[in-house]
Amino acid sequence: MFKVREILRLKFEVDLSLREIGQICGCGKSTVSAILDRVQQANLSWPISLNDKQLMSLLYPPGANKCISSQPDMEYIFREMKKKNVTLLLLWEEYKRDHPDGIMYSQFCERYRQFKSDQRLTLHKEHKAGEEAETDWAGSTLPYTNRHTGEMKPAFLFVAVLPASAYPFAYAYPHQKMSSWIDAHIRMYEFFGGVPKFTISDNTKTAVSKPDRFDPVLNRTYQEMAQHYHTTLMPTRARKPKDKGADENMVLQVSRRILAALRNRQFFSLQEVNQAVQEELNKLICRPFQRREGNRKLAFEQIDQPCLQPLPVTKYEYAEWKETRVGFNYHVEYEGFFYSVSYALINQICSIRATMNTIEIFVDHDRVAAYPRNYNTTARYQTLPDHMPENHKAVYDWNPDRFLSWASKIGSSTKDLISRVLESREYPVQTYRTCMGIMRLAEQYGTEVMESASQEALEKQVFSFKYISLIAKQRVFTHSSSPCEKIIRHENIRGHQPMTAQEGEENHV
Repeated sequence: MFKVREILRLKFEVDLSLREIGQICGCGKSTVSAILDRVQQANLSWPISLNDKQLMSLLYPPGANKCISSQPDMEYIFREMKKKNVTLLLLWEEYKRDHPDGIMYSQFCERYRQFKSDQRLTLHKEHKAGEEAETDWAGSTLPYTNRHTGEMKPAFLFVAVLPASAYPFAYAYPHQKMSSWIDAHIRMYEFFGGVPKFTISDNTKTAVSKPDRFDPVLNRTYQEMAQHYHTTLMPTRARKPKDKGADENMVLQVSRRILAALRNRQFFSLQEVNQAVQEELNKLICRPFQRREGNRKLAFEQIDQPCLQPLPVTKYEYAEWKETRVGFNYHVEYEGFFYSVSYALINQICSIRATMNTIEIFVDHDRVAAYPRNYNTTARYQTLPDHMPENHKAVYDWNPDRFLSWASKIGSSTKDLISRVLESREYPVQTYRTCMGIMRLAEQYGTEVMESASQEALEKQVFSFKYISLIAKQRVFTHSSSPCEKIIRHENIRGHQPMTAQEGEENHV
C-alpha cells in the first residue's frame, strides 16, 4: 500500500506521466494505469485518510480477487515433475486450461523454484519416478556377538534409495563380498515391489571388475543379475559422490536414524541385527517430512511405485563366473572338481557358470556342456562318453587290460592295487595317469618295494598316487638302513678272525 500511496501522490500532487511514475516506483506503466483505474472505480480522492487495510479492501475487494482461488498447487506440480517427459511448460498449459485467469508462465516457474528452495529439494538433477535406484554400503558398521564363541563381528549395512520419492532400503550382511552384494539387490527389488530402469552403484570391485572413466567393465555376475531383472547398471565415477548424491544423503540419514539409534543395543546374531534394522527403517519411512506434507511411504506410493517395472516371474539364482582353459584331458576344473567337454575344444578358453546346483561351460558364448554340481570328493571327475575321442593322444593304446597284465608280472598285491585304482572312478580313463605313475614306481624301486607298498595301500584303502609314492619311498629308506648281513667265515680269509659266541663256548669247555 505504500507504493499505491506514492503512485497517487505523484499523479495528483506532482502530475507526472504514467511512464515517469512507473520509473520512480519501480513498476510498469500498465501497473500504474491499473491502480489509478481501481482508485477511480472506488471513488477515492486525494489525499486519502484511510489506513492500509481499509484502502486494500476498497482497491482489491474479495470478490474481485479471482487469483486467490486459482493459485497453482505446488505439491501436485512437484510430484508431476518426477514423471518422465513432464515439463513445467506442459504443467503450466494444463493449469491455464483449467484456470484461464491464472498466473503467467514466468511467475509459474518462479513459484516452483521458490517452492523447491523452501523445501530444500534442489539437487544437481531432476529424478524421474521409477527410473533410478542408488545403492552403496554404509561407512559405519553395527557390531554383534557370536553366541557360541563370544567373538565380536561387524555387520555391514547395505543402503539403497529411490531418489524421486526418497524411499529407502537397508539390510545387514556379515561381509561385503559378491554373494552379499547380489543378495542385497534382490532383496531391494522385492522390498520396492518392482524394478527401476537404472541401478546406480558405487565403483566397487563387486560392481566393476575393471574401472574406466568412459567404458568400465562390469562384473559378470552383477551384469547377469541386472539382465534378469531388466535394469541397466550405471556405476559412478571413482571418487565422485555427487553422481549418487541421493544415496549419500540416505547413508547419512540411515547412520543417524538407524545405526545411532541401535548403538547401545547388544545383538547375538545377524538375524537379530536385521530385525532391529527393519524396525528402525519402518520408523524412518513413516517419519513425516519436515518441510512438506506426507512422509516417504506416501511419496513412494504416489511417485515411484506406479512407475516401477514389474518383478520377473522367477527369482535370480546366484551364479559365479570363472575364466579358464580346457585341459589336454578335455576336462575343465572348478574348485577341485573336473567336468568334461568335447575333446575338439582342448586348449580353448572357456567360461564356467557355477550355481549351487549346476555347472555350465561356455565357449564363445555357446553352452557346450552342463552338469549337476559335484560335491563328492571321492569321485572328482564327471565325464560324458560322447566327449571322449576314439584315439586320443593322451590315452592312445591304453586300456585296463594292459595295466592289469603288467601288474600281474609284479605281483598279486600290485595287481589288486591296480584293479582297485581302475574301479575308483566312473570311467577307467580317468585313472590311467595314476596307473602310469605306479608303473614308473615299480621301475624305479623294484618289485619287492612295489609289492610291499601295494599291500599297505590296500590295507589302508588309499589309492592316491602321492600316497603310494610316499609309501614306496619309506620302504626304500627302511631297506637301506637295515643292519648288514653276518660275515661268512672261511678258512681262506687272511688275518685274525674274531671268534663267534659258539666257538668261544667250545674253547672254554
